[in-house]
Amino acid sequence: MVDQVGDPMPGALDAQLDPTIIGPKRLRGLAETALREACAPLGVVSAARPLLPVYLALPEFRPGFSQEDAQEIRSELTRVEELPAELQVVDVFTHGHAAGFLALAKAIEQIQQRAFEVCLVGGVESYFHPDTMEWLDENRQLIGTVSRSGFVPGEGAGFCLIMTERARRQLGLRSIVCIRTVAIGKETKLIKTDDICLGEGLTKTVEDAVSHLNPPTQTINNIICDINGERYRGEEWGFVCLRLSGYFDDPTDYLAPADCWGDMGAASWPLFAMLVHQAVERGYAKGPRTMLWASSEGGDRGAAVLEAVSSLQ
Repeated sequence: MVDQVGDPMPGALDAQLDPTIIGPKRLRGLAETALREACAPLGVVSAARPLLPVYLALPEFRPGFSQEDAQEIRSELTRVEELPAELQVVDVFTHGHAAGFLALAKAIEQIQQRAFEVCLVGGVESYFHPDTMEWLDENRQLIGTVSRSGFVPGEGAGFCLIMTERARRQLGLRSIVCIRTVAIGKETKLIKTDDICLGEGLTKTVEDAVSHLNPPTQTINNIICDINGERYRGEEWGFVCLRLSGYFDDPTDYLAPADCWGDMGAASWPLFAMLVHQAVERGYAKGPRTMLWASSEGGDRGAAVLEAVSSLQ
């Protein structure tokens, strides 16, 4: 595809998927591999196939992604075969970038209410539908000659196996990272409008996520976020830095994976959590505490603090 001035549209596509596959089939293809990896530990420790609740983050409704598409993906995931668990897609969250945080908050709420002790929280994203790409182009969101504040669309999926400490011990699994807090919020001054965003929604969300800390002895050492090249997102975080800098070692020292793998939209939270896990396990994290955050176009904001288990022992 080409953009409105005839240049090739940018994109970070999954090289293993047929580029002609679009819609729910493409999203299922992305999700299936990630599902198998996340469920694999259960197959090692248990011969039975437990019922595993799934909380799934999906894109916001847009050209190329409809409510019907969301329901089809929900059904498709329950039909993935030869998993060591029987999946029950409890809920889907069609909120884009921040959807994973909403899914995580709901899953933790259910765990705290003892509805279950083990679940999957994940997300899947692909911008590569002709209607979606043209919509991004029309809104000057694609990086290139038309826009100085655009991004590279990406696609991917991630799932995290989340459980209580008791379930972890019973299954004999090793824990690397624990979830300390998760916070969700709302911004009313949205991207693609004439309103001036001063970051109030993200500030309140981040403040809720870090309120358990006691700076300067306890601070956030690492930051991973969905800043993707759009000026709106960078400026929004700038206001948070001005208001809450005391909670961070350096609020301007953040990791924005979109510059490596493209914008991951609804898959952001689980993929960010995977990066935290790898940084802790391989020993290159700058400290035990990492904050993740993301902003959806529709106004939803999410933030979570993850901590290395070793620091809590």
